[in-house]
Amino acid sequence: MSTTTTTMKWASLLAALLVASFTQTSMAVIVVCKMEAISGKILTGACIVGTNGAVISLVGPGAGRQLLINSTIFYTLDVNARSTLFECTTEDDILIIDSSQYSSQTLNNCDPPLLELRGCSNAILSNSTLTSITRSTAQPACTISKYGPCVAIVGAVSQVADWSFSSYDNTFTSTGCASIAETSGRLGGALALVRSASGGAMSALIKGSTFTSTMCDFGGAIHSENASLTLFSSTFTSTLSTNGGAVNFIAVPPTVVPTQKLLVDRSTFTSPTAVNTGGAIQVKGGVLTIKGSTFTNGAALIGQCVWVNFCQTYTESEIVGNTWTGCATPESPPISWCKAHDGNQWTTCGMEGPRYCY
Repeated sequence: MSTTTTTMKWASLLAALLVASFTQTSMAVIVVCKMEAISGKILTGACIVGTNGAVISLVGPGAGRQLLINSTIFYTLDVNARSTLFECTTEDDILIIDSSQYSSQTLNNCDPPLLELRGCSNAILSNSTLTSITRSTAQPACTISKYGPCVAIVGAVSQVADWSFSSYDNTFTSTGCASIAETSGRLGGALALVRSASGGAMSALIKGSTFTSTMCDFGGAIHSENASLTLFSSTFTSTLSTNGGAVNFIAVPPTVVPTQKLLVDRSTFTSPTAVNTGGAIQVKGGVLTIKGSTFTNGAALIGQCVWVNFCQTYTESEIVGNTWTGCATPESPPISWCKAHDGNQWTTCGMEGPRYCY
């Protein structure tokens, strides 16, 4: 891999570092990495370990698992010279991927995503752009990846305490799987958020991020599994999936304590499409809050904007001040969830679930 000489932009990370500092222990180290794989070229990357550390250029592919010196974080550059796995072996050190760029990259069905963060508590992805990233249908003799082509955040057994992931001001454009099918089972056209083997509870914050023309088998933009998820001031446009056209939220049943929560706050969904359920959002489990958000022209076989799988997930007072246009078809039966309440503007019904919930 060629050496990058790009200087890290510490000023742009100030807000993220402040957030991270609240959760780190006195012995923790903040690691900031910048990754670039532009216009189809192979990856160059570098990290800074600690606020006074030197720039460490990443080595590989083919070099195997490498330790970022003075931290407990390892990285592996895949043989495809584009994908990177970061593994955090303790819950202390904090990994930040900042100001990174990927464009015009094609992965086959078995390649790992461009970025996978495994076991990394309180990690942050910020100020990064991913454009024209595709997972093709090509399938060598290997195990098919279960993630979309961009970013996967995956828990590990080492994470005993509760932990989080944050996405700040990232842009995903024309990213995802070249074709979609439930049988393929790939997760998240932009982000896959999976608690996996983690013993601690997982939560994720997606703030100020933009998703345009993203698609995957489950979760056209985001797939969230067994975690709480907050979407704040984010925009989803022309997303596509079999289930959960923009967001596929899979959680424990809403009666299980502690509950897992999906909060959608001041976000916009325009022309999202699901082949089956949840044109904009599919909610299977957990509890749901939607406020100050806009849903326009959703499409799906069932639940053209928001589909809720469990009756107990829905609470009327948690759906506040939203605008719903072009959601349920005109012939849909009257749905009590879409009656006038709490400042919602219902041009069409946007909240749907099993008939017995009404």
